[in-house]
Amino acid sequence: MNKNRIAYVMFPFLSLVLGMFIAYWLNQQYAEAMGIVGKDYSVIFEGFNDAIPFLAWTVYPYVSAFAFWPLVFFYIGYRSKENLYKVLLLGLVCFLVCGVWYFFFQSDVTAWRASSGLFDMNPADMTFTESFMMFIYNSAGPRNALPSSHCVMCWLAICGVRGDKKMPNLMKIIIVGMSIVIMIATQTTKQHYIIDTIVAIALTEIVYQIILRTKGWMKLQQGYSWLNRKLKFDWDGITQ
Repeated sequence: MNKNRIAYVMFPFLSLVLGMFIAYWLNQQYAEAMGIVGKDYSVIFEGFNDAIPFLAWTVYPYVSAFAFWPLVFFYIGYRSKENLYKVLLLGLVCFLVCGVWYFFFQSDVTAWRASSGLFDMNPADMTFTESFMMFIYNSAGPRNALPSSHCVMCWLAICGVRGDKKMPNLMKIIIVGMSIVIMIATQTTKQHYIIDTIVAIALTEIVYQIILRTKGWMKLQQGYSWLNRKLKFDWDGITQ
């Protein structure tokens, strides 16, 4: 394992985290401060939404995403600079779009969460998993649902797999499989409607296809590579 390759990914990773922070957390805080109640999009594919069961145990794959995404991003960056900057640009553009959408067209999933039945239960009667699910509900407000940032990040990971033709098949299976499981968990935890997932995937895929046909990622590479060379984190010329 080459430490420079890992260090090289740090600033791109922090940039992506900052983009997510601005798009998601700041919009949450703004909506709460202004008393904004988002729109309930349950009427879109309402029959499908009603058929989705609540599975409390899927809170575990849902929260595992917060460890899964950084690991995948660093793995992508460790293997390929070109793929790293394509994925970074993809994430930044998607979160810019999401942030603008959350600001002007806020969504709300309060009723969807309530259908889990947890809010009707006595906390003392809940299992650990049900209590943990309630903790997630209380920690993350019911806003910023459409598009699903969870699904944006999962499709971003899948795009990263597609962009690395030499990635070992086992790793491809793990990353794609885990991404799909997490996206399913957004439904079975009652955190998102199906339209949230559909829009997230469509947005990420459209932006990815545009990136593949442009050279914008090269501009990112030039800037971050200059910084990493100054810090002696660059790994040009180092073979695997």
